[in-house]
Amino acid sequence: MHNLIIWVRHLRRIALFEVSTRTVLLVLMALGLWVATRHLDFPEQLNLNDKVIHVIVFFGFSVLMDLASDRKPFWLWKGTPLFLYGVFVEIAQYFSPERTFSFLDMLADFGGILLYFLVKSLLVWIDSKRTGHPGRKTAREGE
Repeated sequence: MHNLIIWVRHLRRIALFEVSTRTVLLVLMALGLWVATRHLDFPEQLNLNDKVIHVIVFFGFSVLMDLASDRKPFWLWKGTPLFLYGVFVEIAQYFSPERTFSFLDMLADFGGILLYFLVKSLLVWIDSKRTGHPGRKTAREGE
């Protein structure tokens, strides 16, 4: 696990990786907004709970956002902008005749971001215990 953490930190220093990851994130977010304002009929086999989809999507967005930048603290530079994007999507759905506004969807979006933060924090903590390295975070950074 320690090697994976080191590898990710190294990738973040590569300009092409950073630009590519940001581009993928922005394209997926634009597609997400487009899909969120359209009427979609899913086959019954693919009919997942809407809130589970929100958690999965925002977990994925959090991964990409974290890979695209090493800015700290997470909640200021990554978590809050992602949550505001989720709020924006819900507002757009309010004005879409095909969709509706939902506070529960926003809560699920936040849940996906929080789940990523907790998983990442747990992995970094486990790694620091195994290797004896405290990691790059400080108490002031909040990560």
